[in-house]
Amino acid sequence: MALIGAAATIVAALIGLFVQLSGDVEQRASGPSLGGASPASDTPGVPDASVPPSGSVPPNTPAASGAPGEADGALIAPTPTAPTPAGLPEKFLGRWQGYAEEVDATKTDHYRVTVELDQGTLRERVGSVHYAMESTDCYGAVTLTAVGSTDQVILGESIQSGNCVTNGRITLTLRPGDTVDFAYETTKRDGTRQSVKAGLERVA
Repeated sequence: MALIGAAATIVAALIGLFVQLSGDVEQRASGPSLGGASPASDTPGVPDASVPPSGSVPPNTPAASGAPGEADGALIAPTPTAPTPAGLPEKFLGRWQGYAEEVDATKTDHYRVTVELDQGTLRERVGSVHYAMESTDCYGAVTLTAVGSTDQVILGESIQSGNCVTNGRITLTLRPGDTVDFAYETTKRDGTRQSVKAGLERVA
């Protein structure tokens, strides 16, 4: 009987050890998180760095680009244009002289033209004009009407003496060698157009 009792005790101990070992194996197989470990983390208790926290912004997110015409939040100012000269360009100052040719339906006239120019602004008198013809001499004043560029001006002519059309328009265009192209346009008393062209040289 003593042997039977001892054997029963040994069997009971073995059964208890087997039950304990089976419980440990099941606990390891279930894989419980320790200290909040992520399922994708290899280290227990350390969150997986590959998953950004909720609500976070990636550090390298590029800033939104500005609207057209802006740089770093500031508007880009337009490139300023060169202002149109308000007065007679200095290149035109002085006395200009040459021979003009006037052509109409019946004849061609040639006569000397002299233009003297001084400083002045738009709509101001800037000099005088003289036409030395065979039958008459005409003298007049010229007013600065427009400045097309530093190389071209338009003058309004007003004849004050002589047998010439009272009003006309003169366009002077600078050319190389201290010369200008002289172009005159007006309407005669009979309604026909009058055109005079000349090449003038600076004489003073």
